[in-house]
Amino acid sequence: MNERNDYTQEIETIRELVSEGRIDDAVKKIAYYLNLGPEDEYIDRLENIIETVLTLHGGRTVLRFLIENMIIDIPSLLENLSKKDSVLRYSFLLLLKSMCENEFDLFLPYIEDLLQSDDPNVKEAALQLIIFIAGGDKKITEESKVHAVADKLSDEKDFVIEKAIQAMKAIGKDSPSLITNILKDYAKEFSEDETLKNNIDNVLKSIVSVEKIDEIVEEEKTKEKEESIIKEEKKKEAKDESDEEVEEDEDEPEVIDEELEKEEKEIKTKEIELKKKDIELKKKKLELEEKEKQLEEKEIEEKEKALKKKEELLEKEKQLSQVELELRKKKVEEKEKKIKEEEAKRIMKKIKEIDEDSD
Repeated sequence: MNERNDYTQEIETIRELVSEGRIDDAVKKIAYYLNLGPEDEYIDRLENIIETVLTLHGGRTVLRFLIENMIIDIPSLLENLSKKDSVLRYSFLLLLKSMCENEFDLFLPYIEDLLQSDDPNVKEAALQLIIFIAGGDKKITEESKVHAVADKLSDEKDFVIEKAIQAMKAIGKDSPSLITNILKDYAKEFSEDETLKNNIDNVLKSIVSVEKIDEIVEEEKTKEKEESIIKEEKKKEAKDESDEEVEEDEDEPEVIDEELEKEEKEIKTKEIELKKKDIELKKKKLELEEKEKQLEEKEIEEKEKALKKKEELLEKEKQLSQVELELRKKKVEEKEKKIKEEEAKRIMKKIKEIDEDSD
């Protein structure tokens, strides 16, 4: 009981220090508090700290200090969390959500190493951090990190694959071109892996909408312009060097340059045509999918109508059967009534005959 009171007192002290803006003192006190008590209760103490400081003004700064100074060690923390039950792990990840969204630079450096973990729970946790980061202000454009996530699309564990798909979709909302290009390369490299191809299709269908196609085209155009500028600069440098070395053969380089320029233009034209065809195919694919969806909806509607009609017919049959039953019942009742009336007449006649004999 006294130990529990000590913990409560420490938390209150930490709360006061943070509220007063005494960050260094708060960090020291937190470090002391985290080392109190048994090791198997460390996660509980850490959860108490995060819940406490995040509600206070200056709390984010304190947490940043704790992580930067390795008082809270994210990789080892996630490794430890993997050994705990899933509810605790997810609860803690949710506590990190706002930090991931606003303090993403604290977590991004660890992502690739975490994704290489042998523990699938750690990989799933790292992917969830990516989803949180992508949901904030950070636009994830580092190809190495995207590749690290894409690698998990063919993980051994289904729940890791599912989380990787979610992560790729989250990144793709702001960087559709990057995701599209990387996944295309993966599809080519592992063309025989049907499961991976299906997972890639799942991601691309989500991020490459008709609206996103224009965005991808614009990015491609920008990329082409940049490449064109670089080529022009290289060409200019090469020309300058050539002019310096061979001044007497000025006409010949110009001819070569013209031929090279012509070839480059042809290549660019072909590339643009291919990209246009690719985009057209994507549009047609989306249109086909939309038509298929409409056909499915129509088919469902027709089935619903047929079912409704069948139900109506059954109801009518039921009603007819009821009417028929009532008619039969009525006939039986009328027959019984007639029999009773005839029987009554017969009895009355008999009584009358008896009365006459008595007289």
